[in-house]
Amino acid sequence: MSLEKLTGTQTLGGHFRWETTYEEKDWKIQHHKTTKAGLKPYRLLDPHNHLMAAADTEEEIKEYMDQIMIH
Repeated sequence: MSLEKLTGTQTLGGHFRWETTYEEKDWKIQHHKTTKAGLKPYRLLDPHNHLMAAADTEEEIKEYMDQIMIH
């Protein structure tokens, strides 16, 4: 699994570069189609738009989101 936990990191907005692909209870999974080397193409934002995780696949992010939303 290539998930990076980032726990509450502020984002720079990203309205022009990130597309929301899934949303549940104000949590968002977003995809960046043109990520540069070293960056993960998927990210998870909490309801306050803080970055919680990044991963190579949407499935990894969704699985992590499901885990932390249970608690």
